Amino acid sequence: MATIAASETGQGGAKPLSLKACIGWGMGTLAVAALFNSVNVLLLRYLVDHVGIGAALAGTLVAGSKLYDAVIDPIVGSASDRTRSKHGRRRPFVLAGGVMLAIAALLLFNVPGGFDGTAAVIYVGIALLFYSTAYAVFSVPYMAMPAEMTTDYHERSRLISFRVYAVGAASLVATFVGPLLIARGGGGQSGHTMMSLFVATLAIVGTVYCFRATRDAPFHYGSEHVRLGIVEKIRQLAGNTPFMLLLVIKMLQLTALAVTQAATPFLFKQVLGFSDTMLGLYFLVFYVSMMLSQQVWMRFGRTMGKRKIYLISTALYALMYLSWYFVVSGEPVYLTFLRAIGLGATAGAVLLFGQSLLPDTMEWDYRRTGLRREGVLSAVYTIVEKLAFAVGAALTGILLGASGYVRATGAAGVTQPQSAVNAIYFLASFAPMILLALSCVALWYYDLSEEKLRGEEA
Repeated sequence: MATIAASETGQGGAKPLSLKACIGWGMGTLAVAALFNSVNVLLLRYLVDHVGIGAALAGTLVAGSKLYDAVIDPIVGSASDRTRSKHGRRRPFVLAGGVMLAIAALLLFNVPGGFDGTAAVIYVGIALLFYSTAYAVFSVPYMAMPAEMTTDYHERSRLISFRVYAVGAASLVATFVGPLLIARGGGGQSGHTMMSLFVATLAIVGTVYCFRATRDAPFHYGSEHVRLGIVEKIRQLAGNTPFMLLLVIKMLQLTALAVTQAATPFLFKQVLGFSDTMLGLYFLVFYVSMMLSQQVWMRFGRTMGKRKIYLISTALYALMYLSWYFVVSGEPVYLTFLRAIGLGATAGAVLLFGQSLLPDTMEWDYRRTGLRREGVLSAVYTIVEKLAFAVGAALTGILLGASGYVRATGAAGVTQPQSAVNAIYFLASFAPMILLALSCVALWYYDLSEEKLRGEEA
């Protein structure tokens, strides 16, 4: 298929998006990020310490549910590409998915008290499948929207920055307010119920606001949906080198994030002896730093280029995670908060530039093929995202189980064998550092610049 000229894509001449549209789209992230972080940070510990499922089995359940995503995500993406309604292609899916995410929050953190053993495992498996479906219905169309809302290279980064703000806000309340609610509820099921109700409410509010605020946003469709065979789809996707490299980068980086998010509660409680309140304060500092860093990274990105700043910030992010290896029980609390500031600021750059590259690769795909299929590309991206967190959760659970981790049933920690302590240290430091370093190698070869999208490079 003929390559589309840069002038046809509107590169460099797109009208800036309204503040209302940017805030509205960004607010949609509240629906998914609040639950996403609650699941990644708190679910594994909830299943192990409160429901009584073994660490290895709990991690495997989370990972196993992600195999289902390889089927549901492309279906949702293709369906949103084909949809024509008065509300647009993506927005009806976003609304339905957000409501489903609220229900999923209640299902995951409220395993019936009478369920134990096999019954609990079956219940959790079904709840995880429902959560995966809700996540796909919301996130696949949602992540396809930026490529349709603007064709400007830097305007996409501006739009994505509003999502990072929302990620920070949602993650902050999920990981700061969430642990506080759990602690206020006594650290048991009642606390997790309070937390899940809060997260479900946040999901509904973010979804409804996003749906209403983006109704007048511009959308550039470009072409009608064209049906292609699976072989041709794979061939065309494989030919989009920047997109394939982005998948590798995100797989490595999100696996690193998944491992550390799952391991941090264990590190704080079982190794450092910190309470859930301290865990919440740590994430408060982390996500505030993430949000406050956005304008700085945006300026650096405009003057030095997205890729260069992305590469530098990822390397710094890796070194910050490695510092957890040197943490010891009883060290000054201010050092923990300094780590939170450094990790939050560098994570802000990694999230901003990593996600702003996705609509760039979608635009490059359109220029190569003449097809607007943002839903399909978003689906593949989302599959990689979920696979990364499945691998991260499984790796954490399996390694903890193999190391002899002792289940903690009460609010206080228990004495862990040295092998379990070593495993927790590794998961919090060396594991993410290695994965992030490998992502830097892939990022080194990513070459989709603003000039290339404008057709100024050969």
